[in-house]
Amino acid sequence: MSTPTPVSARGRTRWLRNGYLAVAAGLVALAVVARLLRPDSDLATLALVVAILCVLPLVGWAARWTWRKLTYRVGLRLFISYLLIGLTPFTLFVGLALVLGYVLVGQYAGTRVGNEMQRLSAAMAARADSAVRELAQGRTEYARELLQAGGTDQERGIREEWVLADASGEWRSAGAAELPLPRWVDERGWQGEVVHGAAAFLAAVERRGNRFAAVLMPLDIANARAFTPGGWYDVRFVAEVKGATAATTGGRNARIAVGGEPGGPSTFRIDGQSVLQTQVEEGWLTARPAEGSRWQRARLLWIWSGKTPRALGSGEELKGFLLLTLIKLSPRGAIDDLFGPTDKIGSEAKAMLLVVAAVFGSIYLVAVGFAAVMILRVTRSTARLTRGARAVAQGDLDARIPVKRRDQLGDLAVSFNAMTESVGTMLAHVAEKERMAREMELAREIQESLLPPSELSSGPLSVWAHFRPAAEVGGDYFDLFPLAPGRLVVSIGDVAGHGLPTGLLMAMVKSAAAALIEEGYRGGELLSKLNHLLLGQSLKQRMVSFALAEVDAERREVKIASAGHQPGVLLAADGGVEEVLLSSLPLGHRWPDPAPERSLPFAPGSRLLLYSDGLVEAHDDAGSPFGYERLQGVLRQNRDAGGPQVLAALLGELDRHVGGHPLADDLTEVLEEHRPAPH
Repeated sequence: MSTPTPVSARGRTRWLRNGYLAVAAGLVALAVVARLLRPDSDLATLALVVAILCVLPLVGWAARWTWRKLTYRVGLRLFISYLLIGLTPFTLFVGLALVLGYVLVGQYAGTRVGNEMQRLSAAMAARADSAVRELAQGRTEYARELLQAGGTDQERGIREEWVLADASGEWRSAGAAELPLPRWVDERGWQGEVVHGAAAFLAAVERRGNRFAAVLMPLDIANARAFTPGGWYDVRFVAEVKGATAATTGGRNARIAVGGEPGGPSTFRIDGQSVLQTQVEEGWLTARPAEGSRWQRARLLWIWSGKTPRALGSGEELKGFLLLTLIKLSPRGAIDDLFGPTDKIGSEAKAMLLVVAAVFGSIYLVAVGFAAVMILRVTRSTARLTRGARAVAQGDLDARIPVKRRDQLGDLAVSFNAMTESVGTMLAHVAEKERMAREMELAREIQESLLPPSELSSGPLSVWAHFRPAAEVGGDYFDLFPLAPGRLVVSIGDVAGHGLPTGLLMAMVKSAAAALIEEGYRGGELLSKLNHLLLGQSLKQRMVSFALAEVDAERREVKIASAGHQPGVLLAADGGVEEVLLSSLPLGHRWPDPAPERSLPFAPGSRLLLYSDGLVEAHDDAGSPFGYERLQGVLRQNRDAGGPQVLAALLGELDRHVGGHPLADDLTEVLEEHRPAPH
């Protein structure tokens, strides 16, 4: 009966790819048919969406495959890298220059608008002051004539309203009939933006006792058009007086954007709502001059905001009111206004700029040529290395790479030629090493199978262990023997030496200890039996340190017996830390006295750490050992942590101490804990 041939990973991949392509082709065909038969149906739309989602991974795979094919050659990759390194700074610099230029030009335009508003406000304040002085001297008619005549700005078409009042009566311009008198202004006068109803004004108010004179410029489209006639910037005043929007956005925190319907004119929006055409007429944002170059016709948008406006009647600051000035400016005009027209730049300066540009361009072209030559040389050397490597990969060990240049790639070719001469011998050595490695790996697997699980619970007792051999096969040993719920025996040992012989001796000690514990032997008596067993063997190396800890949760005690092993560390429930010292000789020696034993309290919350000398004797680069003090310090610092976290903290501190160097001896840690009863 023949067995089926297993499918290789490449075959499975090919089968999955072909299946995916078939499914994608079917979905695309279904989408095309559905669109032809029922173009407006939901089925056609669904089929089209599913087909697009299915084809997207294919598009990504095709792009990745194309990129890998195009960039296979090192020369092309170097050329692309050069372009990225050489051109990216220019692109970033241009982008940064555009952003900075926009900000600087906009800020300059905002400053000009602010200065103009201050100038207009000062002129209105001067007329209001003159009018209130005339009113104080009883010349009411002359005061009214001063306000009616306006100032020089009236010739530009700027319209103003005014209010004049004293104890005998009030006088107003035609457009100020409904405006309240700003009686909240004190003797110092006041200038700034005010709001009444849905209208906003630039106001200047002067007061002398009970006499008032107020000049107000409406911030509407008519005054906005007259604000800068024929200038390089144009303005529109936006006053957001809709209560819902102002209340919800907090005034100055409103979301401001320029948008519009596709194909339609752009509109200015506040919190998604277009402003009224009485403030910004339709098409103003996108209007451009019909003549001139593209640079001369270009326009930018900037937003300038003054101080918080006040209510005209009460003087209350309207923090929820949004009062903006939209500035549509010409960058060419701003630059000419700031630096003067470009035709005023002297011919000497232009010539100097051309010379500097020519020098820098020549240097850049020389650098490009030098980089191209270097890329070509690297590409040729890489191609020779690739051909040689392919020949060796096909089994031609006599292939040699011609060395044209003594640079790093040339040295690599020399090293490659020397390597091919010794490949035959290396292959035999590699085969032998692989055979030995397989045998050692098998021995390590057998040794690990002899060790118990790294975690064990028996009633209120928990045990965690960690084993790290210094070689493929270690000489350390630990074992766990549950006797009854809440009662167990933990054994730990360390066979002198490393490698396979120590592993075999460890396996023998483990089997003997397990058999003796099953027969009922404990503590020093068990150690004596083990020692007699080792002394009866004809072994050149038979020294083994060994320790036993029998824990009884019900009696709240632990009995420790040791044969030359490292002292355990007892962490009592009350916070005390005690090193359990038991002076004795290791197994494999003739003992003058029996192995020592010691009983210690082991109340709930107590812990006992047993370990091999690979922990405390691990040293750093300076030869300083890990030591007992550092061990106890780590235990104190992590007293409240769980058992696995305590072992992890010990291993972390050990790794930091040795600085990543391999351990010189096997490492074993066994932590026992008497868990407190839950509250």
